[in-house]
Amino acid sequence: MENSIDTINTIFSILVWVMVAYSIFKYASRRLESRKIPSANSGKQMLAKGSARSFELNPRTYYIILAVIAVIGITMRVWKFGSVPGGFNQDGAMAAVDGKALADYGTDRLGTWLPAHLYAWGDAQMSSLLSYMIAVFVKLFGLSAITARLPQLTASIAGGVFFYLFIKDVFGKNAALIAAVFVALNPWHLVQSRWALDCNLLPHFFMAGVYFLNHGLSGKKRYIYISMIFFALCMYCYGITIYTIPIFLLGACVYYLVKKKITWKTALISLAIYLAISWPFLLTMAVNFFKWDTIELPFVTIQYFKDSVRSSDILFFSNEPLKQLLSNFKCLMNTTVLQKKDLPWNDIEGFGTMFLCSMPFMIAGAVEIFAERRESDKSLVVFALLAGVLAGLFTNNVNVNRVNLVYYGVMMFIAAGIYFVIKEIKYAEWVNLGIYAVLGAMLVSTYFGSYADSMNNYFHAGFGEAVEAAEDSGAEKIYIAIEAEGDGYVRMREILTMFYDKTDAEYFQGKKNENNGEELLPYNERFSYVLIDDSLTAETKDEDAAYVIASSDEKYFDSEEFDIERFGNYSAAVKK
Repeated sequence: MENSIDTINTIFSILVWVMVAYSIFKYASRRLESRKIPSANSGKQMLAKGSARSFELNPRTYYIILAVIAVIGITMRVWKFGSVPGGFNQDGAMAAVDGKALADYGTDRLGTWLPAHLYAWGDAQMSSLLSYMIAVFVKLFGLSAITARLPQLTASIAGGVFFYLFIKDVFGKNAALIAAVFVALNPWHLVQSRWALDCNLLPHFFMAGVYFLNHGLSGKKRYIYISMIFFALCMYCYGITIYTIPIFLLGACVYYLVKKKITWKTALISLAIYLAISWPFLLTMAVNFFKWDTIELPFVTIQYFKDSVRSSDILFFSNEPLKQLLSNFKCLMNTTVLQKKDLPWNDIEGFGTMFLCSMPFMIAGAVEIFAERRESDKSLVVFALLAGVLAGLFTNNVNVNRVNLVYYGVMMFIAAGIYFVIKEIKYAEWVNLGIYAVLGAMLVSTYFGSYADSMNNYFHAGFGEAVEAAEDSGAEKIYIAIEAEGDGYVRMREILTMFYDKTDAEYFQGKKNENNGEELLPYNERFSYVLIDDSLTAETKDEDAAYVIASSDEKYFDSEEFDIERFGNYSAAVKK
């Protein structure tokens, strides 16, 4: 499969480069020829004769095709949802555990009342919106892998819809149909939609804001105000918004004030709406920058994270800013234009984030956006891409999820480029449909095949079943294996255990000895996170204990004394 996708990528990349080059050549030749025509009338005739192709579908056919695309895109995202990828990522588990605590008590897992920003791994912070969204699903359906991932799925699907609607408003319905195909099959959009990570909400809320802002600039001011709600909620998706969203909004505001698309009154009302929603996050950033004390209010807590090291991720706090800026630029190019392999859970080998052959379309997209004259204003397409570029330049050494703000902007340029090529080259629509149909089919096969298998290791597949088996044994104490010494390993195992155990937040905090309706030993006595070896089994031989271990640790447990159940790379050892 790997050799096949490499060969196909090479062929398709050459084909795309040829189409892009030829379409730009045709366009440039036509523009140059039109300038040579001395007579206005004959110029119009010549331009009409050599003009770009126009293609129209009747409304019924258009919406049938759109419906088919929607079904394909949604099916790719919901098929085996909750079980692929297998296991659960520790960051997603932390968001889910805090979500359950918020649903049960209105606090995070540590007991902080309605936090604006969350405490993460001891030296980090975590955005809160995902946990609040998970809390809603937990309240309705309980905690599970499905309810923990549903917010990301719904936000991703909504983001795709807003992307289609935005392209339709800016470039027309034919370009929007192209955009629908591209977002439905898009590797980045598929991968991030199926697991829970707080920062991956950001691009979808941003896309919603961009759509409503563009709609409002067309004359309906109320949509500008609606867009401010989404831009404000972006602040609770990912910490990098502190230096990206305000710059984006300021730049857009100045531009549209100069263009007289908005008034000062509209700008000030928009600012008020944005601040009314985002101020707890902004104040949290100020509290941590100036090292003020935590502020506890009846409806929100503004926390000071004394051990946080997140500022080291920002260009402005680097020891050598210019050197770091160059490094950031290289990382941005590698992650976007070159689509170099990222962390295993962020992209799929051989497909990249946008399909490896897609990037030449950005050049054609730039021609469509900057050279073609249309009635609709395309400036927001440029602003959307620049917001992501800023995220990549100002955030140190980005990977896919750290620079996720850029991808809708990249997709806008690619969709515009495909549209441009189709207008210039006869039958190009069928060629491109064939390219992405083949790549889409291979993507689905890989994602639910070899990629899903590889994620089992990265997302700790089997660990949850081992925890449940240890719980079901009725043992008084449970020992959880960690990979190596250190607080980080303990915290990771602990948060995954809390997720699968559905640990009550107040039981975890030591406020009560009841968990899931059962009287137990206090949390700190019941659960121990330890290295597994002969000495541990010897020390605990007289205890009523069960063990959650790596399968490689089974050698420490006598089969005559223990029943061992294996779940992938993990096992539960229970005394007979």
